[in-house]
Amino acid sequence: MMRKLLFAVIIGLAGASKAFAQDPTFTQFYANRTYINPAYAGVDLGLRFNFNYRNLWTAVPGDFSTFSGGVDIGDPNIFGGIGFLATVGNEGQGQLQTQRYSFMYSYRLIVIPRQFDLHFGVDAAYMSKEIKDWDAFVFSDQLHPVYGNINPTNAERPEKLKVEMPDFNAGILARFNIKPGGGNRIRSTKSIANTLGFSAQHITQPNESLLGRTEKLPIKFLAHYSMLASLSKVRSKNPFYLSPNILYESQRTLSTLNVGMYALRAPVMIGVWYRNEFKFEANDTDAIMFNIGMRGMSRDKTFMYQVGYSYDLTLSKLAGSTSGSHEIALIVEFTRASFGQKSRHAKKRARNCYNWQGPKSTPKIF
Repeated sequence: MMRKLLFAVIIGLAGASKAFAQDPTFTQFYANRTYINPAYAGVDLGLRFNFNYRNLWTAVPGDFSTFSGGVDIGDPNIFGGIGFLATVGNEGQGQLQTQRYSFMYSYRLIVIPRQFDLHFGVDAAYMSKEIKDWDAFVFSDQLHPVYGNINPTNAERPEKLKVEMPDFNAGILARFNIKPGGGNRIRSTKSIANTLGFSAQHITQPNESLLGRTEKLPIKFLAHYSMLASLSKVRSKNPFYLSPNILYESQRTLSTLNVGMYALRAPVMIGVWYRNEFKFEANDTDAIMFNIGMRGMSRDKTFMYQVGYSYDLTLSKLAGSTSGSHEIALIVEFTRASFGQKSRHAKKRARNCYNWQGPKSTPKIF
């Protein structure tokens, strides 16, 4: 009991100081893609909803969870897509809560019809950080070596327990097909689909201090690359795909590299990821992550849905105290949704948008 209490104290103190400097990370990147890059808003034609819940360190006292819910729509009438994303995260024994509500727009540039699209995205948000219950924090001067938490604390209560700020993100995304062996035909499932993106988050570095000081939220840089290649015959009705992925994050002094591989055959997807500091040294390993997902369609075929689950097996020095992390994701897509009657120009753009030619029943991973 004392060991858990001391661990909670450490986490609580970290949450009151350093936790502001790092954003929460989702394991199922494919299921919450506008969170990592606003250029993903409306990247696929139609209406898409996503819901994500992550429970971090289930064995640690206190609430370490993050919820995210969003919607985006892609339509050639607006030359790209728009989206909305809400993210709420709770940290530590004192329930340090971060809320972010963002609106985004992504412009689609068709470079080569049906083969190569560029997307440029911007994100404007309202953001707040709040200590929900100051009295729930436990400070070191409150602890007795034998009787535990029995002493009053000398820590001063901040004048305000909530800070509000505007926040802005920006990103770029390239989606393109590669035909092995050359050639211009892209209708074969042997075409390799690629997605390459970069985003910068908190680009205005808003002040997040609750103590009346200047503590700027550091810029977060994120780069990601995904490939989707079929290993089946060209005319296979249900191809088998492999998808290697790389995602790099850097914020202040922390840099993390995520390397993973998905295996997909409709309607199922499984994946394994490895997360490490950007050193690839054994003692810096953070976690191995396992993913499983399934994609389906409603009986009337008006919408598609995808559910996913992931588990992070902690391998760092906290491995014996956290019991890992769990994450659940849900995606719902209405592929025929639009802003109304398309103009002749909009119809032409819709026909020329990037298309990787894979079965619609294959789970989406990027």
